[in-house]
Amino acid sequence: MKNINFFKLNTTVIILCGGKGLRLRPLTSNTPKPLIKIDNKTILEHIINQFLKFNLNNFILATGYKSNIFSLFIKKKYKNLNIKVVNSAVNKDIIFRLMQSLKFAKENIIVCYGDTLIDININKLIKNYIKNKKKLIMTSYQLKSQFGILTINKNDDVINFNEKPNLNIWYNVGYFIFNKKFKSKLEKFNTFKNFLKIMAVSNYIKSYKHYGKHITINTFSELEDAKMKIKNF
Repeated sequence: MKNINFFKLNTTVIILCGGKGLRLRPLTSNTPKPLIKIDNKTILEHIINQFLKFNLNNFILATGYKSNIFSLFIKKKYKNLNIKVVNSAVNKDIIFRLMQSLKFAKENIIVCYGDTLIDININKLIKNYIKNKKKLIMTSYQLKSQFGILTINKNDDVINFNEKPNLNIWYNVGYFIFNKKFKSKLEKFNTFKNFLKIMAVSNYIKSYKHYGKHITINTFSELEDAKMKIKNF
């Protein structure tokens, strides 16, 4: 626990809040997606409060679209907390937002998306990183089928049926941990997608598998689903 607490003292949480949220228009025409409310709190509040529960209190909001609204929100809601808003302009890739934010960050970096909620045990995530300090930790989640899956033999007989099973496929849910030294690798790429791809094939990434709850808000149907799921977080 001593190592975890020391890690936290030297950690900055970067929350990616720069996107336009186009699939939630017209809701996001005037309100950035992370500031949409779910259960009387903005998505951003749910994310920040999750980190505060684990005594992480140094934040950077990597913004672009309607950055001034984030600044006003933070002054009103979290004026006594150490949250810096870094405006990296509209229509920029995540990697550009990270490079701008890293100028103000501490030694250890936790990055997360501003539209994703997971009930992750951050202490366990950090512990996983401490064991793999030379790696970038990417949090993954198991894909669940939306359909009932059949097992069919060569005679077209259905010999088994699973209703919406978990699949042997894991996907990125947007919580990353890495050391600031990774900046030298980040700056070689134009897109975060390509950065992650090359880091993966170069054996620089470890997966932290999350088995708890997960909410991503991209569409109106996902937003409505989130309003129900958040009650069980």
